[in-house]
This record gives sequence, structure tokens and C-alpha cells, in this order.
Amino acid sequence: MIVNNVNSSSNYFSNVAATRYSGSVGYVRGVQKSDAFTPSREAQSFSEMLNKLKSLPDVREDKVSQIQEQISSGQYFVPAQDIAAALLTNRF
Repeated sequence: MIVNNVNSSSNYFSNVAATRYSGSVGYVRGVQKSDAFTPSREAQSFSEMLNKLKSLPDVREDKVSQIQEQISSGQYFVPAQDIAAALLTNRF
């Protein structure tokens, strides 16, 4: 058995596929160009709040220094019930 022109048949099928889908691609491209995104008011508000939160420092130095002073002077006290509640909340 002798097979000739193998490449010509693959070219035929690729040309047929390109011709068949060329109209569809143009239509899809036209739709993509007209797409638009408009965020809702809630999304805009959320974005603004998120940007404000990102601008805040990770550590509140004033609170940290205040608590450090209380600890060093012996005035910092946490009730045992609060410690137990926090332990149970974090465990379960």
C-alpha cells in the first residue's frame, strides 16, 4: 500500500475548520469589545473600606506602649474568667 499526499489532506481539514469558525470568531470578538463592567455601590463602598483598612498600621503602637507600661508597673490585670473564655473560644 502506498500513501501519497498525506500533508495535503491535513491542510484540507484545517482550512475547512478555519473557514467554518471564522464567522463565529468575528462575532465573539465583536461581543467582547462591547462588554463593560460597572461595580455596584456596595462593591465600591467595600473597596473604599478595604483601602482604608490597608492604610492603617498593623500594630497600634499607642495601645502596645500603654499595656507595656501597665504590665511593668504591675497594674495590668485580666480576670481569670476572661482568660478561660478566650481559651474555650479558641479551642472550640
